[in-house]
Amino acid sequence: MPLQSKKFLAYLIAEAGWKLCILFLLWIYRAKIDFHALTLLVTLVIVSGFLQIGYILGQAALDRYVQVTRALLDDEEKKK
Repeated sequence: MPLQSKKFLAYLIAEAGWKLCILFLLWIYRAKIDFHALTLLVTLVIVSGFLQIGYILGQAALDRYVQVTRALLDDEEKKK
């Protein structure tokens, strides 16, 4: 189950943190978003996107590594 994974829970907490930071900034600068606030918001969105992509690609690479290792071990056991 994904919710039993410590890595996944850490990812969810980090994602919730980024989203809360973005919502907090939007709430503070409701109608008066200036250049600095806009820059900070765009930076938060970009960093959040990179973190999401990095996590997903890391999990995909790990899944592929596990599949290849299992296949190699199964082949070795069949040869014996």
